[in-house]
Amino acid sequence: MNHKSFLKDEDADARMIGGVVGILVTLIIAVLVFYNIAGSIDATTIDADLTGTPAANATEATLDQAATFFTIAPIIAIVVVAVVILKYVGQI
Repeated sequence: MNHKSFLKDEDADARMIGGVVGILVTLIIAVLVFYNIAGSIDATTIDADLTGTPAANATEATLDQAATFFTIAPIIAIVVVAVVILKYVGQI
């Protein structure tokens, strides 16, 4: 299917909105699953058998990176929604 067939495709709007909703729902589920799993890790018990605190350090680093990603992810969602809005405004 070439790109010109999408120009007059009436179903493309529904697929685009479905894709945006799918991305946003996936992002929400990812945040919930990640923080539920990360919150259940007991680094103190793991570090009791190790020298130093490598599990606590790894858990903290992972949480910091996740916090950075999940801070930027809503901006991605806003941009996607803005693109959809601009697409509809461009059709008027």
